[in-house]
Amino acid sequence: MSRYFFGIWEVPEWGYTWGHTAAQIQLIYTDFPLTVYKANKERPKPGEKGYTKTAEEAARDYARWKARKEEEKRKGISIDMNTFLQTGEKKKI
Repeated sequence: MSRYFFGIWEVPEWGYTWGHTAAQIQLIYTDFPLTVYKANKERPKPGEKGYTKTAEEAARDYARWKARKEEEKRKGISIDMNTFLQTGEKKKI
């Protein structure tokens, strides 16, 4: 917070709005230390932090989801959002 008018009033962001040039503002945003962490070569296991699915796992899960949705459609099961949000149940239409 910068002082303005002989320190009587405090004007927030005075330095940012009126006191700095565009180059100084750019330096404020880009002047930070670079931290380089040691790379972990091992891939995290399922359930661990940082785990992401492979393309094969994602394709398998998508096929399973699509088959389940087609089965629900064949049985006539649909989601009414009002009922689903209140009770969490899907209903037949």
